[in-house]
Amino acid sequence: MKVISVIEDNVVEGASHLLEMPISEYLDLARVIVEKNEFQRKRVKTSKTTYSLLRKDLITGCVIPPIVLAHRRNNKNHNDAVDMVTALNKSPEEFIILDGLQRSFTLIDIASELEGEKLASFLQRLVRCEIYDGVNRAGILYRMLTLNTGQTTMSLRHQIEIMYLDYLDHDIDGVQLIREVDGVSAKKINEYNFREMIEGFNSYVERNEMPMDKADVLDNISGLENLAREDNDTDLFAEFISIWNVFITSISDLDIEAEVDEDDIEEDDRDDETKREEIYVWAKNGVRMFKRPQAVSGFGAALGLLKDEEQFDRFEEIEINLVIGSEPQKFLLAFNEAIVAINEEARKIGNAQRLFFRMYFKILFMKDSGAYMNLYKTIGLALNGARRLGI
Repeated sequence: MKVISVIEDNVVEGASHLLEMPISEYLDLARVIVEKNEFQRKRVKTSKTTYSLLRKDLITGCVIPPIVLAHRRNNKNHNDAVDMVTALNKSPEEFIILDGLQRSFTLIDIASELEGEKLASFLQRLVRCEIYDGVNRAGILYRMLTLNTGQTTMSLRHQIEIMYLDYLDHDIDGVQLIREVDGVSAKKINEYNFREMIEGFNSYVERNEMPMDKADVLDNISGLENLAREDNDTDLFAEFISIWNVFITSISDLDIEAEVDEDDIEEDDRDDETKREEIYVWAKNGVRMFKRPQAVSGFGAALGLLKDEEQFDRFEEIEINLVIGSEPQKFLLAFNEAIVAINEEARKIGNAQRLFFRMYFKILFMKDSGAYMNLYKTIGLALNGARRLGI
């Protein structure tokens, strides 16, 4: 393989390397990429697509547009120069396909089907690859969206999953992300479900707490505009995880636990746990109250909106100094009652809960809201705000 040219991309603060290589060398790289990154294993299955025509053309010997990749380095010195040929040969697992995944699968399929001279001739043909290097993850997300906008593409949330999958293998400032399929639940204070955190980060990028199940070009454009305003020198996802962990740790430090009035228990022959379940329908302690997917999504959307309103520029500027604002028991009961009210009034309970949490965190972190950092005072304001927006 050889480098044909290198051009600087000033938008994502990186370099675009154009390489030419035999199909055999590209397949060595592509197989590693699709094997190491589970979110890149999806493919078009039907034989009636243009990819079936592409297969025939490739066997004949057509030239395809360059396949676009990114060099996803885990170190912070992502702007340091690198020998691209050496990086491709030594660390293929550090690369990700931004545009051309179906073409890559088609090439892999053809190589597995051909034999003898036909296979040898096919593998010697040249393909071009454009590789972005010196780009941080937010920049790569930006480039992924610009390459795929206008096509039937993955959702922004799915692309975020691709970019941050490797965080499952190491912690972030002491935070451990847990994958459900591993059979382990996120029980410790510093453990969080990976998918839930991806949803929360997606909500931050899109300024929208609602779950995004389908790809939408307009949603991607919204995400593009927001990513374009981010600082390219930061690891945005890691910072999001860290500020969420600061919040949950602060809640834990307040030691908010449910109690059941002893007089009530004496008048009722049911056990203490049954009484707790009836009273605390949402959560019996502060951590469980917020360590839920609806809360994480609301948290992300609220931070995005607050940033747009210039309440802060970077997550590290947010000072979390929480106070309960009432007796712990009074706070717990009020919060559970608010959730009960939402559940009774909402047309779609899950969406209404996410909206409530977006309002809750926006009020909690807005300095002139009248309930800044006050957990109890925020409840009523958030509930009224959600009602005004039509839960």
